[in-house]
Parts: sequence; C-alpha cells; structure tokens
Amino acid sequence: MGIPFVDAIKMEESTFFPGKLGEKGIGVTYQRLLWKGLFASIEILPLKKTYFDENKKKIDDGFKLYTSFHVGYHFPLFKNRMYIEPQIHCNYWPIDTKAPQSFQVEENKWNNYMLFEPNLYIGVKF
Repeated sequence: MGIPFVDAIKMEESTFFPGKLGEKGIGVTYQRLLWKGLFASIEILPLKKTYFDENKKKIDDGFKLYTSFHVGYHFPLFKNRMYIEPQIHCNYWPIDTKAPQSFQVEENKWNNYMLFEPNLYIGVKF
C-alpha cells in the first residue's frame, strides 16, 4: 500500500519486497449524507500483519492502523435498483510496526499516505 499506480507499473524486479505479507483485520466505517447524493465517510481498519520470506516461512508479525477518508456521489440507476458511486479517497496509515529490516528498506521508499485515489463503486440493490 502506498505505491502510486504509475510507479508500480515502472517497478523493477530488484525493488520488489523480499517475500510476502499477509494482513487481516476488521474495520469500522461511518458514512454521512451531506447533500442530495453527496456523501463523506471515514474508515478505520486495524490490521495484523504477518511477514513471510521468499520460501514462505513466517518471519515476524506486525500491526498497521489503516485509515481512509472518502468523498463521493451516489447516482441511482434503473429506478434505484442499481447505483454507481464515483469517489475520491485519501488514505493514511499512521501506525505500522515491527517490519523486518529487509521489508523496511523497501517500505521506506514510499509515503505512509496516498492522496486523491479515485474509485468507482457499482452496486445492485436486492
């Protein structure tokens, strides 16, 4: 997380992380309708991180607190049976602990935030 899309496309294999990372957590979201279809929301997601080396052997566990701020618009479609929601997200993870040194070297190249990430949600109401 935190690698801009354009930079991720240009990444060389030598800059890949030395293994894999698994993250698990349960988050909480609060959404507020501001005006007609305009809304804002905030998401807080604590994550347990598990680091694995290139041989899939567990190295260490860590913790990350992921937060996300959203602004978007809800467009109902087909008599409100479907909808689309274009959104802009600002993501920030203020806490990110216990990364093994080999992972931390690569992680330090990127910010702990990502501003103005565009998203498009498409939904169906049952």
